[in-house]
Amino acid sequence: MRPSKMSIIYFMKTGNNSRGMVSTLEREDGMLGEKERRVITAAKAVFLKYGYRRVTMNDLAQAAGMSRPALYLVFPKKEDVFCGVVREMAREISDEVGRGLESIKSPLEKLKFVCEIWMVRPFDWVNESPEAKEIYESSHEFAGEAVNESILSFERDLASVIALFPKRTLPKGITHAHAAHLLAGSIMGVKKACRTSDELRKEIHALIAMMIRS
Repeated sequence: MRPSKMSIIYFMKTGNNSRGMVSTLEREDGMLGEKERRVITAAKAVFLKYGYRRVTMNDLAQAAGMSRPALYLVFPKKEDVFCGVVREMAREISDEVGRGLESIKSPLEKLKFVCEIWMVRPFDWVNESPEAKEIYESSHEFAGEAVNESILSFERDLASVIALFPKRTLPKGITHAHAAHLLAGSIMGVKKACRTSDELRKEIHALIAMMIRS
């Protein structure tokens, strides 16, 4: 399963104004132990196959090749495992964006690429897959903090590209981080009214054209 398909988890709500915050995704990156990574790697496949609610801690323990008591020592609750999966997938998606941006020269095309990976590619999948829909809904209830952290990661990727545009590209008084925050929120808003990924892509490109002055 490509990381981008799991990215539907990360766009669920706008949260609070996040400009200038340091995400837990940054603070915890590289801090997972061997057992934590083992569980999260196994859990990703289980959640993608069965959704969230059908999965038990026993399922996760078996997938990770450990006993249920041993799993509880690593993650006390299923929600904790799910949040770990959300955070790990967000890192993977952002890494994918970083690799892809290296081969794109135009700042405008870079910005469209960031939106494509984070927002457009998963759109039809979440609408067509019952498991994806359940993961989407469960993320609201069980992984709200991790979702907000991943939105921060999306905004940082946007801001890093917006910073590449010439000076005075943005309206006066709008910083790169503020523009990224506004663009991310706008995309998540228009997404609700779109029926297909093609329609969402066109709306995103229109939003970018309105924000980025040529």
